[in-house]
Amino acid sequence: MLAGRSGNGAKGNIMKRIIRIFSRRTKATPDDELAVVGRGPFLWDEADEVHVSVTFTWDLPAADRLARLWRPVAPVLIGGPATGDGGGEFVPGMYLKNGYVITSRGCPNHCWFCAVPKREGKIVRELSVKNGINVLDSNLLACSESHIKSVFAMLAKQPGRIEFTGGLEAARMKPWIARELKNLHPKQLFFAYDTEDDLEPLRAAGKMLVENGKLCNTNGPGRGRLLGRCANTLLREGRNDE
Repeated sequence: MLAGRSGNGAKGNIMKRIIRIFSRRTKATPDDELAVVGRGPFLWDEADEVHVSVTFTWDLPAADRLARLWRPVAPVLIGGPATGDGGGEFVPGMYLKNGYVITSRGCPNHCWFCAVPKREGKIVRELSVKNGINVLDSNLLACSESHIKSVFAMLAKQPGRIEFTGGLEAARMKPWIARELKNLHPKQLFFAYDTEDDLEPLRAAGKMLVENGKLCNTNGPGRGRLLGRCANTLLREGRNDE
């Protein structure tokens, strides 16, 4: 498990210099000097530990190769979602670029196509809320009301535009959540539409979002992504079907 490890500059009994290795760069990959993408060590690379973080299963062979290359430098640990790592406390900037934040692990749903309950657990684990502007929780709305409000309070203090790219479960949307989202003026948020059974909850969530402040405006920067389209569009389609 890598998620709970201390990084360079983290507080602890022993300050460790940890180089983190990533097989590919994405928008979420850290960009500090100890984050390395897709290469072996240089002569001047020194560390107390090397962590190879793997997000996608198709990158596991590359991760194994990178681990072998880095073993002469320091002890190597391999972890990340692709390895089945359930994750621990979230450390900002460690395995995700600063700005991304995870405040909970797990999901109580039993979707046959989703690995989250098997990897992170079927009982949601609420973590300490760290600062960030892009929420990646697997199912934030499955958390307790007090935790969700703590996350929203943290987001309200952030200077950047808020995003919920981890996705929100439409079936758990409530009017008070829609009002809170409206006050946050998010840049974008996403709802899943994986099966036909998701359609009615999506329509209900879209209606709540529109009635509580027109969160989604096709002419503005904020967008609610439902089926890759704006919440207002989906709501209009629902009305046309009636």
